[in-house]
Amino acid sequence: MEPFEKDELSEGELDRLLGEWNAPTAPARLRAALFQKSHAPWWRRLWTLSIPIPLPIACVLVLVIAATVWRGAMPRVPQVIVKTERVEVPVVQERVITKYVYKKEKAAISFDIQGLKPVAELRPRIIRSADAKN
Repeated sequence: MEPFEKDELSEGELDRLLGEWNAPTAPARLRAALFQKSHAPWWRRLWTLSIPIPLPIACVLVLVIAATVWRGAMPRVPQVIVKTERVEVPVVQERVITKYVYKKEKAAISFDIQGLKPVAELRPRIIRSADAKN
């Protein structure tokens, strides 16, 4: 029977026993497996480096990179900037134009279809807006 089976140890006794206890040393093969020295050059270790990142963050990064490449591949369209400016022009001479309009009363016109005859010769005439008289 062990001496400490029935008795409970106090905090002070447990602290004293903890100070006396020594952890066993790790075996050499375990230390070599955990702390192995890589003899590969730095550039080869750089190519085999891995950084674990969560899948949603990786998907967002891929989408951002794809959008950046797609935007960079599109041809540049120059932006047109419309600038309006108010310019006041001095008036040399002011003219008042008066136009009188007279209205005649409409006469009663009778129209008879039977009096119409076909045109013997068609001569179209083009009237431009500058030549038109109002």
